Amino acid sequence: MPLTTLLISGPTRGGKTTVARLIAERVLSKRPVHLLRLKAAHDGYTNAVTRLDGSPDDQRAQNQTPIHEANGWASMHRATYTPDRVFETIPEGLRAVRRLERRGFTIVEADGDPAIRHAYPYDYRVFVMPAPQRISDVFREPHAAAVALQEVMQDTAAFASEIFGLFDGDGLDDSAGVRHHKECPSRARATGSAPVERLDIGEAQIRQFLRSPIGVEIASRIQLQPEYHPLVEADVAVINAGLCEPAAILDECIGRIEKLLCRIRHDARRQSVLYWGNITDARDPAYHQLVKRFRTLLSC
Repeated sequence: MPLTTLLISGPTRGGKTTVARLIAERVLSKRPVHLLRLKAAHDGYTNAVTRLDGSPDDQRAQNQTPIHEANGWASMHRATYTPDRVFETIPEGLRAVRRLERRGFTIVEADGDPAIRHAYPYDYRVFVMPAPQRISDVFREPHAAAVALQEVMQDTAAFASEIFGLFDGDGLDDSAGVRHHKECPSRARATGSAPVERLDIGEAQIRQFLRSPIGVEIASRIQLQPEYHPLVEADVAVINAGLCEPAAILDECIGRIEKLLCRIRHDARRQSVLYWGNITDARDPAYHQLVKRFRTLLSC
């Protein structure tokens, strides 16, 4: 039987370790829990898994809140990875845990690296973020979202034409409907890029695309800043409002996130996905709601 894995991801210093502790101590207190922390390699080539014993040197190396095995972790490992080999490094870290306990429950903690999301088929996903101080921390500005959507549509057009029949297939070859664009001279010199092909997509085609299932999905996701894309895939999303005084825009941000989740996730109305509050304060109702949700999710 494979390990049970739970990925906790989100922006740096958003409270991921706090949520990991909460799950280990309040939800899975009767079960050994292993912790695998992922750390991007600063040298660009190191891929290694290291067993941590909670010593001061290990804690300083992580530059994070220290958690000792005596406080509830069955084991602690750090996996240093590079994006091109993360698909190998995460399974290697989990094999190290499996050698200690064949059916162990493992919390994988990572920052918002997009490569992490697709590097392993995690059983559960949790997204943790600090309370935003500006809407733009979470959501793109309208113009930036429109530009990003246009870029995504260029990459998606051939797929959408073949699968959904949304674009004229005759416009996808190297003749009609395709224009070659040169980037601005300064950017071309910096990137060494060649002229790129872009499809001529009409306004009617755009509207047709946005009414399709894949169009709704892309248009909704593109509103988010890249670091917050995992939010819509999470089984539980947590806004940690205990790190600082919440800004006045918190309610607006929560409303926009809830609307986005309901549009993308058809199960969002049947079960709670988003929680916000001081998750370090047992007097905060959000604390107990979150514990209850995790127990339901993990069938505890």
